[in-house]
Amino acid sequence: MDSQDRCEDESEMDTAEALNSDSDSDDADDTVDEEQQKKLWLKVEECRKQLEENSLYYDGHVSLITTLQELFELEEARKAREKMSEVYPLTPELWLQWVRDEQKVCTTDEERQYIVSLFERAVKDYTSVQVWVEYVMFMLGGGDIEATRQVGERALTAAGTHVAEGVLVWQVVLLVEKQVYSGLQRPGAVLSEQETADLEKQLCRIQSLYKRQMRVPLLNSDSDALLEEASEYFEENIEAQMKESIKKTEQRLKDKIPFEDELLQSQTEADKLAVYRRYITATKESDNPAAVQSLYERAVLDLCLVPDLWEEYVTFVIRQFPGLDYVVLPVCERSQRNCPWSSALCELHITALQMFATEGEEKTTAALIKRSLEKGLSCGLQIGSDATRMWMAYLIFLRRQIKWNQPHEDQLESFREAAQQAITMIDKYFGDEGDLESQIPRFWACIEAQFVRDCERAREIWNDIIMKRNNNFKRSNLWLEFINLERSFGSEKHCRKLFRRALERVWDEVEIISSAYLRFEQETGDLESMEEFKKRCEDRMVIVNKKRAEDAAKLEAAASPDSGKGKGAKDKRKKNREGNRVVPVKEYDQNGSPQGSKLFKVPLPVSKSIKEKKDDYTVVSELNKSSNSESAMTQKIPKVAPPPGFRGTMKDGNMEVKPTNTSQHGDVEPPPGFKGEVPQESKGSKRRAEESEEAQAKRLKVEKQHGVLTKDSPLDEMCTLFISNLDFKTTEKDVIEFFKSCGEIIDFRLVKNYKCLSKGFGYLVFKAHESAVKGLDMDRTPLNGRPVFVSPYDPENHTHKFKFSTGLEREKLFVSGLPLSMTENDVKEAFQSLGGIKSVRLVTYRNGHSKGLCYIEYHDAETAEKVQQAMDETQLGDKTISVQISNPSVKKKTEDVTSKPSTLGGGSKLKKVGPGRGKGMFSLVPRALMQQPTEASQSDTSEKSAKKLSNDDFRNMLKK
Repeated sequence: MDSQDRCEDESEMDTAEALNSDSDSDDADDTVDEEQQKKLWLKVEECRKQLEENSLYYDGHVSLITTLQELFELEEARKAREKMSEVYPLTPELWLQWVRDEQKVCTTDEERQYIVSLFERAVKDYTSVQVWVEYVMFMLGGGDIEATRQVGERALTAAGTHVAEGVLVWQVVLLVEKQVYSGLQRPGAVLSEQETADLEKQLCRIQSLYKRQMRVPLLNSDSDALLEEASEYFEENIEAQMKESIKKTEQRLKDKIPFEDELLQSQTEADKLAVYRRYITATKESDNPAAVQSLYERAVLDLCLVPDLWEEYVTFVIRQFPGLDYVVLPVCERSQRNCPWSSALCELHITALQMFATEGEEKTTAALIKRSLEKGLSCGLQIGSDATRMWMAYLIFLRRQIKWNQPHEDQLESFREAAQQAITMIDKYFGDEGDLESQIPRFWACIEAQFVRDCERAREIWNDIIMKRNNNFKRSNLWLEFINLERSFGSEKHCRKLFRRALERVWDEVEIISSAYLRFEQETGDLESMEEFKKRCEDRMVIVNKKRAEDAAKLEAAASPDSGKGKGAKDKRKKNREGNRVVPVKEYDQNGSPQGSKLFKVPLPVSKSIKEKKDDYTVVSELNKSSNSESAMTQKIPKVAPPPGFRGTMKDGNMEVKPTNTSQHGDVEPPPGFKGEVPQESKGSKRRAEESEEAQAKRLKVEKQHGVLTKDSPLDEMCTLFISNLDFKTTEKDVIEFFKSCGEIIDFRLVKNYKCLSKGFGYLVFKAHESAVKGLDMDRTPLNGRPVFVSPYDPENHTHKFKFSTGLEREKLFVSGLPLSMTENDVKEAFQSLGGIKSVRLVTYRNGHSKGLCYIEYHDAETAEKVQQAMDETQLGDKTISVQISNPSVKKKTEDVTSKPSTLGGGSKLKKVGPGRGKGMFSLVPRALMQQPTEASQSDTSEKSAKKLSNDDFRNMLKK
């Protein structure tokens, strides 16, 4: 008994130890699971941050979905899959994983319909045999035979011709029909007429499927086994009926087997693409279009990121099925979905949408085309030519929408806005390298000239956009296109001007321009214009031939064997850098004076004021008193070499300046090149007296065209406003009519250039000051499409200050990120419901286009704060706006250079060169004559001026 009890105790102890060890292992597993879950959730957060920064990060989407699957977070995984599906098409594997996860929790009819929708989305992305098989089996499990048959028929059409895997689709469809047939059979029972008819109909359906399968070349399908299997459903011998079909099918299969073997052996995508292309070419020659389409579907499934393959596929379906929109449009949409960066696919998609557009659905078609363009432009294009091609396809569509024989103002304005937006976008992101050939502005100019007959706008596009980029003014072909456009729809006068401009600017192909210019003068010109052409052409050819000779000499020198060796090459390069100038080498004596060179005359000082002259006389007299001998003079003033061109006298190495050319009025004639202020009497009266009649007539003509400078009275200045940012087409009448409501206008002076063209600003004079004050309220009001800037007349800019506040404004909101198409009224409508608005100011460029920014002022700070919290980070149109309390930064003030203290080792700063001398020119005043005031002298002067003199001091001064 004792031994038995001992054994029982030991067994109980072993059981307890086992239980303890199991609990310990369970605790350890739980700890490991918790740590693993923490790692997985950290990975989820990391993936989400990556996708927030870049929603096009493909690997980030896949990693997020896989991690959420491991965490069994079905709802989160569903959201992640939906987001990825919005950006990219999912692979068949991802779709099947999604469907299987949903099948695990599918309990209701609504959830089953959701899975059906997932299958429909999956088969639209790619044609996969496995997806179609799963789809048919899922429908069969639902018990709806008719729905299952429809899905099975679609599967046979889409994937039944797949040579390598299509046999699976045939097998599953036949399995469905065989199960239905066996269910209709009732052995030993008497069938009704309806049941018998249904049974025969089902038998015919099975026989038809077998006949269709025997005509399709499929791998892994044995002909003998297929005949034996089919014989169960045929009452008579079927070998004779199908022998010919099976023989043809086997021959077609033999032709395809080599390509199938090559696909299996291909290691790289390039090899696989080459095999597919040869395979498709052979199939086009020997098989039907359905087989070719099936082969294309296989190719794009394996090589979904090859734009050229998609382009070939889309072109094939457009040409092969021109009237079947349900075939062409899905392929086009899928192609751009897989390769959104391809401009060719975007263009084909836009073309296909136009091909199948129906009457009454123009707006829907336009929206789809615009969405296709936006999808292409928003994928991060790297090449400007792709953006240009996409925009051109969209602009061509807009041009086709314009019916010129009907009212078309809205369509024409949409075309113009799109063209301007395209040019702005390409210039912003790609610069001059975007539209190298200027396709968009050339197309726009042609439409304006040919259809709208607005030659002025066409000239603006050519002059302001095309000829000012990429050195287009040097290209003869663009000049000839511009000239032909002007000749066809413009005037002879402008055409002749263009020929002259082209002749002056083109270098490489001047002969082509000259030949076209000659034909133009022969056809339209007279003797005078012909002679002018000959003279211009001859003068231009002299310049061009000289440049060509210089270029040829440079090339010959560069090609010579001795061109890059030794000291001679360095001297040649130095000579080229100096512009072939000969710089004489001067020699100086021991005193620093140049030998054997001409001397320059010392420049006379500028005339000073009476006070400055008195100070100079005082200094000179004190110097004369303090100098008792010539030796003392030489000690104070060192010997300095005269500057080049000095014509005075030298006395012991010192210079004596002798004024010359003194006029009868006591004025000294300024040196050559002097641009200082000259007395009016010696400058203007003498010139007017010597002015010829021809010069007077020319002066009067210039004054008549451009006006003369007048000095207004202070009263006129109070009634005058400065008007700027005007459109160059705006005339004086337009401005006067615009400001007429403010009060009576005396005059408007529009400033013009030397060609009598507007400079975009002028001066508006009212009769009363109150009218001018009203005119200031018209600031930034649009005139001819541009906001007019109105400010008080202030030529000296004394009263200029920033118009708006630069501090915190709690009752005002600053809104950024607005859609560029929104106006002030649109902003009011969006914000009006949250509180009463006092004013809205939309920030625009000088051309009137919105910057996407605005200021909204409310009646109190509480309302503004409430609106800021409600509208910040909300969606307006296609943009997410930012709303903040207005707090603009203070404008930086210009620093006073003189107030900065000098630093040790900083050196003396160069003074700003006056208008009379460029920054590369030297001062002709010797350093010995320059007076450099010191700090000590300035302090002495300030002390003297600060100290008041008594009567005794004045008495002592007079005694001296």
